[in-house]
Amino acid sequence: MPAGKSFLMGTLSDQARERFWIIGSLLLILLTALFLRYASGISGAGPRFDEKYITIPMFELMESGWSVETAIDYEETKGPALIWPYALLGNWFGGDLAGLRQVSCLLFVLSGIPLLLLSLRCGVTGVNLLLAMLGFMLLPYELVLSQLVMGEVSFVFGALFLVLSVLWGVGGFRRSDALQPERGHPVAGPIVYCLLLFVLLHSRVHAVALAGAACLAVWQLSGIRSWPWWLASIVAGLLRIPLWVRWGGLVSPEYQNLHGLGFRLESLTYLGAALVPLVGVFLIVFLWRYRYCRWWFLAPLGALLGLVLAVVAMPDLSIPEVLDTTVQHDRYQGVLATAVLLAGGGGQLTVLLLGFACVIGLASLGAFAALAFELPPDEGLGLLARLQVWALIIGCGLYMLTRGFVFDRFLLVWAVALSILWCRLLPRWLLGMQLLAMLVIAGRLVGVWLWQSPA
Repeated sequence: MPAGKSFLMGTLSDQARERFWIIGSLLLILLTALFLRYASGISGAGPRFDEKYITIPMFELMESGWSVETAIDYEETKGPALIWPYALLGNWFGGDLAGLRQVSCLLFVLSGIPLLLLSLRCGVTGVNLLLAMLGFMLLPYELVLSQLVMGEVSFVFGALFLVLSVLWGVGGFRRSDALQPERGHPVAGPIVYCLLLFVLLHSRVHAVALAGAACLAVWQLSGIRSWPWWLASIVAGLLRIPLWVRWGGLVSPEYQNLHGLGFRLESLTYLGAALVPLVGVFLIVFLWRYRYCRWWFLAPLGALLGLVLAVVAMPDLSIPEVLDTTVQHDRYQGVLATAVLLAGGGGQLTVLLLGFACVIGLASLGAFAALAFELPPDEGLGLLARLQVWALIIGCGLYMLTRGFVFDRFLLVWAVALSILWCRLLPRWLLGMQLLAMLVIAGRLVGVWLWQSPA
């Protein structure tokens, strides 16, 4: 057989294998979503958790029709970019709670498409595509929220496309092992990014962290030439102001006592501790292999910050029995709060465990940053790593300027592509341990949120 023909056959074989893993990854997320939907019986169950609040404006739109009162002047913490699509699609799926939940399930499955596109752009190939998809599904709360009407699933779907638009617009190199050049889109990229950011900002203000992360990541690559991305972020942000003015705050008037602007360090302590399941694994890699890299000081700096916060800003994990929207109060709830309360019994040991978790969490975030900043920024992997680091830093930092509720699941909307970095930066044995830990957390959450009685 001629050499050229033999090479072509080998190339086609590689392409076929790649398609196999892509299709297998999409089947994995589809079958998982369907299994949870029918095995748990959630499609026919009553409202769970925040569904009794978030579905009110959706049902009003479906039952009363579209008007300024139903489409804009409703009472909820989420913006119209979340409420409107659910009302439209939910009406097609039956107009009831089961139909709205089907929208969440659909968006969860469709999120696999931008995740795979990001994975391929960052050099994830073969079985690692399947592992990246598995890691994405096992991100804390992702599986359970895929079956409920909550704000995170649709936001994650859009956030993945937002991150993809940044990598697509910048271009650079596709992967570190093959160095395949990718043409950037310096005009179309920022425009697409601006439109996506505009939509996400009208879903929830958490998109501010992704905007800041995109600007800083591109600035680390291009310096002053990153100005189109800054401009696009500013324009999208300005377009959010009319809704802010109409509502008189970040959220609708009825919920402004629960979510608003303010200053508190306790939220940094809690979110820093809640980072442990997501980025704690990077501290292991850092101490094992890369403790002498140029940015090594970020890990001990993060640990020092965590220690200071644990000493001066310890949050109160007690939860009021009744939700009173007329009273301002803070509330910290999620996997971390449950774990430290169970282990510490609510006493002094709980405080020590939460403080220790904050030290480890922020040290891990520093280690993650040290690893990310070592990667070449002109490669997809390096740019994505920087974007994820900045999203977590800015996202947690923003809660220093807010008051109200702080939940672990808020981290999910800033960690949308973290599973790709697990696959590229972790050795296989450590990747397996990380996925196993995520599986345990996800299993517990699925059992509580989907199978147990409504809360």
